[in-house]
Amino acid sequence: MSAAAIHTTKSSRPSTPHIGGRTVSSWTQLRVLVARILRQNFTNADTMITVVAMPVFMLLFFVYVIGGNIALGTAETAGAAGTNGGTALSYVEYSLPGFLLIAMTMGSAYTAVRINMDKSKGFLARLQSLPIRRWVILGSHVVASVVFMLVAEVAVLIVGLVIGYRPHMGAAQVALFGVISVLFAFAITLLAVPFSLKAKDYASASGFSYVLLMLLFVSSALMPTAGMAAPVRAFAKYQPMTPIVEYVRSLLDTGYAAPDWAAAASFGWLAALIIVFGAFSYKRYLSVFGGK
Repeated sequence: MSAAAIHTTKSSRPSTPHIGGRTVSSWTQLRVLVARILRQNFTNADTMITVVAMPVFMLLFFVYVIGGNIALGTAETAGAAGTNGGTALSYVEYSLPGFLLIAMTMGSAYTAVRINMDKSKGFLARLQSLPIRRWVILGSHVVASVVFMLVAEVAVLIVGLVIGYRPHMGAAQVALFGVISVLFAFAITLLAVPFSLKAKDYASASGFSYVLLMLLFVSSALMPTAGMAAPVRAFAKYQPMTPIVEYVRSLLDTGYAAPDWAAAASFGWLAALIIVFGAFSYKRYLSVFGGK
């Protein structure tokens, strides 16, 4: 085939798909693919049980079975032991912010599973053969993951409200809580992408999520770090989940005295994760499928 023929063949392929003579924009493609992934998530019993029902069960179990045995302290130890305005916090007040993050973290495992299943079954490869921008294919999984994690977070928050949790927030705190929730979901989604593309099967794609859950359990998410053994307490203080939990807790309850560095550390850790794993995810995606 001549060079001219090759050029003609390539130029005859539409840069964007057409339906009924109308051009389908990249944003429409993104919306369709996101809707497909969300439909899979919301109609899959295993996904809903793990991402929504399990965090709710854990919240109820910790609050009604374990929480009464955990000393949370008073105002003199605010930020380290978990307090509110000079009176001891109830356990649901202390732990709910941690369970919100746990619910989103569990959702990241299914992000990895969905991407790996689409890769293993050849669906991603089929999309590559269509006139769809490469960022739309990967972006659909990222957007769907963030939306699904936020839904799981809201579900756990609603259960918390039912069992007695009462946030104390102004308009600024509500806005910042929304921002930190989106950034957290976005960061752990980007962390999931390279593992999902690297894994040989869906069963091993979600293994990284256990590390994230371990970091949340060994933080101030479910209990104060003051009572931990010294080496564990030192690790909990300097790992990324503790400042994020503390900052979220202070946003939901303006009377909670989080450490002064919690806000800066939270945004710093999340920005670092997004930059590093965003670049790593895109590089891994191109190495597997190539394209523009």
